[in-house]
Amino acid sequence: MLTYDLTQRDGMPLYEYLYSQIRQSILEGSLAPDERLPSKRELARHLNVGVITVANAYEQLLMEGYIRSEERRGFFVENVSQYRQKPKTSPVLEEIEPTEDDQYFVDFKANRSGVSHFPASIWSRYMREALSLPTDSLFKTIPYNGLPELRRAIAGYLSRNRGMDVSPSQIIIGAGTEYLYGRLMQMFGHGTHIAFEEPGYQRLASISESYGCTWHNVPIDDAGLMVDTLEESPASVVHVSPANHFPTGIVMPIQRRLQLFTWANQEKGRFIIEDDYDSEFRFSGKAVVPLFAQDVNEKVIYINTFSKSLVPSLRISYMVLPPHLLKRYVETLSFYSCTVSSFEQYALARFIDEGHFERHINRMRNFYRGQRQLLLRALENSPLNALSTPIEHNAGTHFLLEVSTELSSQQIKEEGLRQGLNISLISDYYLKPDSEDNRTLVINYAGIEPQHVEETLARLSRIFPECRQGLPNEP
Repeated sequence: MLTYDLTQRDGMPLYEYLYSQIRQSILEGSLAPDERLPSKRELARHLNVGVITVANAYEQLLMEGYIRSEERRGFFVENVSQYRQKPKTSPVLEEIEPTEDDQYFVDFKANRSGVSHFPASIWSRYMREALSLPTDSLFKTIPYNGLPELRRAIAGYLSRNRGMDVSPSQIIIGAGTEYLYGRLMQMFGHGTHIAFEEPGYQRLASISESYGCTWHNVPIDDAGLMVDTLEESPASVVHVSPANHFPTGIVMPIQRRLQLFTWANQEKGRFIIEDDYDSEFRFSGKAVVPLFAQDVNEKVIYINTFSKSLVPSLRISYMVLPPHLLKRYVETLSFYSCTVSSFEQYALARFIDEGHFERHINRMRNFYRGQRQLLLRALENSPLNALSTPIEHNAGTHFLLEVSTELSSQQIKEEGLRQGLNISLISDYYLKPDSEDNRTLVINYAGIEPQHVEETLARLSRIFPECRQGLPNEP
């Protein structure tokens, strides 16, 4: 007879506890397949419970397929051995924890802003304001392209700061640039040929492949993407960052831009995806005019993000589509829901409309300018200066550092880890492996606090045997 201690149910309904105990006996094998169960009345008398309690437990087991009922014979255990649970003594796999940023003294691969400079109190105020709005305003379904308030705010910002005259209806809000890029690949369709700058952002090539698109790497020179090479490829879509190429920092001049427009205008189905990432941080001269503002034939798709200019966790990006592509997007992809919460969208719209975003950009531009100068001065005074040459273009939050060393790129990375530094090399950004063993470091300094600059250069210097002599001992 089935016997269970019903006093151990810890507040669980009686029938539910009885059901779980019988189910556990079946899964563990103590109740064998085809074994007959006691009748409802027999089990009720044995356990001193009501018949209805046993009936409800059996009914649940029947519904889920753990037992079967045979007319005039009773209840029998079904064969569910394939779902049998492993013994409790089975070893437990160690949970893999996500990598923490603080495992490095400095992470040169993390091209992100310092969160300590974000005006969190102002942002919190707008989030509280969003929560206090009538529920009809923010609890209803978000339009596929994002809240009208945020799209209007972005359109105003682009007009004031980027020379782009766009309608809010042309703007699509999404949770990150990669999400929006994936939607574009879906719109262009399986088999589309995409061209990327070499070196460049490798992850977009992987996203393209996942949507059945093929990609081609096109080298850059001092003026950016080489259009002559692009013309030799089968690409119909090209991804470029003309205002501030990552990781080189190159700005595409007007002559090369005209060549790119000529390529796009030669065929109806050719388009340019303009990634304006990090363009807000230019430290000399005026901001570079986007290709979108110069386009007269609706060939350019503009993409930007707030993740770098504000904080990494704010996964809000946007793209601006030319009118005829917007119509195509609405017809084919508007069934997708917007992937950013209405509360964050409302807060960001208020943050922009009240001028806080532009003031924050100006503050961070001054901070990064000082940070860059501080780092370059520290480099001049470090042993590393004798064997390195900085390559910087007064823009973005990184610069390149060519190092003359006998170490291989792999040795540089390994030595960097010993010093608590996650080293980034320009060869990491090649879509296809470079034949040369490049020793050019990508120095992302956005997340380095000023008080850590001297120690950062000391640790960088310790990597290279050519400048270790005379340095203090390792930390």
